[in-house]
Amino acid sequence: MSCLLFLGLVWSSQAVSQSELAFRNVRPTMGLLGPERRERDTFLPGDLIFYAFDLGNLTPTKDGASEGLYRYAMTVEVLDAKNQVIFPKEPGKPRESQAFCPLGGDVLPTFAYTETDQDIQPGRYVMRLTCVDRVSGRRGTLEKAFQVENKRFGILRPAMLYATSGEPAPGIGVPGQSFMLNFVVANFTVDPKTDNCDVDLTIQILDQGGRPVSPKPFRGQITTPEDPARRLHSIRFPYQPNRAGQFTLEVTALDKKAEGKPVAKFTYPFTVAGAR
Repeated sequence: MSCLLFLGLVWSSQAVSQSELAFRNVRPTMGLLGPERRERDTFLPGDLIFYAFDLGNLTPTKDGASEGLYRYAMTVEVLDAKNQVIFPKEPGKPRESQAFCPLGGDVLPTFAYTETDQDIQPGRYVMRLTCVDRVSGRRGTLEKAFQVENKRFGILRPAMLYATSGEPAPGIGVPGQSFMLNFVVANFTVDPKTDNCDVDLTIQILDQGGRPVSPKPFRGQITTPEDPARRLHSIRFPYQPNRAGQFTLEVTALDKKAEGKPVAKFTYPFTVAGAR
């Protein structure tokens, strides 16, 4: 399992006192700024495990030019089912961070993520986080469990991006903006002689009532995979909303070479705001 630094990702049902840092509104999301995952805390090997949350009970700085900054440090450990730390391999220093919050309050919206390798063993894992507020000295230590499923045909790492910059985008926009829906099709069948595959893709856009907005869906096919050895292929679908409303992008993939022709699917809600 290969891991990137977590910026936080735990929740406890126990009450948190004002003398401790709090982790509120913790939810697994489809990337940074994305909607909540329907699969909750269950992931496929190779997926990006991403949590968004609000870090509460922070104290902002009050000194001159740096007034209004949150300064904090975080460390994280990942434990396997035997309660053994598998990340980091060697103890390291906490990650020092700061954020400017001009609207005041004691809450900082932030996130946490890690990458899993396709060869990770299925099972239960735990992320353990410790956070220290460098201004007040308050601390918080919490844990979050997640499950890795067996490897199978699926769609990994869905996220919405701004088309012009490639930066993460929220699931909301206005008519005239340009976005890209990004995802990875994984674990399809590859012909060992030709390194080719046969995966059908269908993208249907639905309105608020679940009805297709166009008579025909957008269709594509993967025949030459981006990475035949690892059986991965990344897709970017251009999305340019032209009218206001509540919509859902429904993505379906069919592995035509595999036995039983398995299907993988995900949906991504998107709000298009009207002119104001």
